[in-house]
This record gives sequence, structure tokens and C-alpha cells, in this order.
Amino acid sequence: MYQTKEIINHLDNMFQIIRRATNKSTPEDWHTGQTNAKGDQVKWFDLAADEVVCTYLDQKFPYAVNLWSEEGDEPRQFGRGKPEFTMVLDPVDGSENFARGLAPAGTAFALFPASEPVSVETVQHAFIGNLFTGDSYWAAKGEGAFFNDTPLRPMVSSELENVFLSCDTNRYLIPDHVNRFMTQFRGVRSLGAATIALTMVATGSCAVHLDSRDNLTPENFLAPALLINEVGGVILTMSGEPISAINTLTECFSLLAATTPELHALALETLQS
Repeated sequence: MYQTKEIINHLDNMFQIIRRATNKSTPEDWHTGQTNAKGDQVKWFDLAADEVVCTYLDQKFPYAVNLWSEEGDEPRQFGRGKPEFTMVLDPVDGSENFARGLAPAGTAFALFPASEPVSVETVQHAFIGNLFTGDSYWAAKGEGAFFNDTPLRPMVSSELENVFLSCDTNRYLIPDHVNRFMTQFRGVRSLGAATIALTMVATGSCAVHLDSRDNLTPENFLAPALLINEVGGVILTMSGEPISAINTLTECFSLLAATTPELHALALETLQS
């Protein structure tokens, strides 16, 4: 039987070594010239973070895992024997922010039983760390979600006009119906780091999150999805359908998440009207 606290401690240890590895001085040749499987430019701190996690998994993590990482083209196996977990890692989410010293940026781990498909429903353990503040958010399936070691119990209004929306648009044109949707909220924020934005749904800080770009990849949402589910929230596709099982980290999605089912239903109805 896996001990939740033991697993979370290991994930926290990996987050701390990622912070140390990525907070060093920027190398003169920090543009690596590499791209990952999604075609995004790989930065020096992406590689540094990925490397220290691989070393930890090889030397200190007590379970055999298949690692799916944004920086790896194929899953990599660590540990001896048959893998017990699949681990999905985003070592530096919000890397464009991080490169400019612009908060937020985060690290995300999602763990799944190796015998199960990788999906929102099968996440067993999740850990998100804020690379700027050092704060951590974590969850275990059926055991709740936590900020550092404090249980998350968000209290939010059931009216859109009283809550904040986070909305990832980046350089994409905003469709008219999404623009109208955004006007219904008390405020709109675009954080540039989907993992942190979705974590804010779990805390209630930004009680609704919309990503309408059809460009969001799974390592950004699998870990915070468990936090959202553990606080009683909802995370679905933009059209209100369950998010399908994941086969690769190059698959792209749009989604709508909310802290409560009532807020999600209202947000979905407003978005589709």
C-alpha cells in the first residue's frame, strides 16, 4: 500500500531540487536550439529541471515509474522491475514567464497507477509547486487537496459577477462569444502558466478558468485537475464533455474549469449562449 505522505515528500524533494537547478545564473548559451515534441523551444532551465528529476527518479524514488515529460520525446523508465506508476511531469510551466523573471511559473507532477490509462479520472497523486514563491499544492485521490499542509476548502460566490475568471488567450484572436463571456465576470486575469491558473481554481482565487485555444497539452492540466476534483470542482472540455484519455503529451485541448458544479454549469451556459 502506497503511503501518500511518503510520495508527496518525494515530489516535494524533486520540486526543491528543480528550484535550485533553475535559479542559477543564466548561462551565456542559454538558447539550446532544441525543440520538444510540441515544437516549442527548449530553454536551458527546462533541460536542467528535467535532468535533476531523472537523476532523482533513478537514485532515490522508491517506485519504478514510466516518466512522461514535456522535454522527452518518448516515455522513459526508471527503477527496477515492472513500473508501478506513470508520472507526467511539466518541469517549468510558464517558461516564457520564467525566462523573463515574470511570475507565475510552476512545476507539476501527476502520478497514475501504471495499470491505468492516463486521464483526468485516474490521477492518484498530484503536486504543483510555484517556482517563484516556493509554495506547494498537492492532492491524493479521495484524501483531499492541500496548500502546503493546509486543507483547501474554497468558499466562492455562485454568481459570475462576483468571481474572477482566468483566461488563456496569449496571441490568439478572441472569438466574439468568448469576449462576451469574459464581460460577465468581476475581473479577468491571464497568468501565462496554465498549471498555476488551474490551481487557482482549486483555491477559489480565480474561480473559473477558460482555455479556448485548442492548444493546451496534458502536462499542464492533469495535476491541477486532481486538486479541482478533490475540492468538489469541475473540469471538462470547453463544450462540457469529459476530457478524453491521454495517449501522448502532444494532444491539444480546450477546457473550462470551475471551483463548484454550480459555477461551472452557469459558466458553460453563459459561454454557449
